[in-house]
Amino acid sequence: MKKVLACLLFVSGMVTSCDYEGEEVDQINVQAELQNACSAEDPLEMDWVQELISGLNCGDYACEVAILKSQYEGETVFYIQMIDPLCYGFEKIDLYDCSGEKIKEFTLEESREFVNHPEHEAESIFSCNV
Repeated sequence: MKKVLACLLFVSGMVTSCDYEGEEVDQINVQAELQNACSAEDPLEMDWVQELISGLNCGDYACEVAILKSQYEGETVFYIQMIDPLCYGFEKIDLYDCSGEKIKEFTLEESREFVNHPEHEAESIFSCNV
């Protein structure tokens, strides 16, 4: 009788813990989806995109910079680039995935190759003058 009761307690504990872990995984998935700029109706509402914007120090200046959405190795990426043709210079680009994680830090040469690649296409999701 004690062995049966012990087995029942063990099994019920396992079932309960499995449900709890499932709920944790669901909550993590919901949080990740809330910060996914690729599936968001408005990626500018993402906290991490707002952090990128605030780091740009936008104002009434001469040069235009943008947050761009593109593809890199089959994955949707976001990056910041000076887009004003009248402004001199080119800076290295960092790529971010849909959840705002930095996935690639290009060198200056790699940045130029990425942007100037014949098949490269980019969509501006935000721009301002810096």
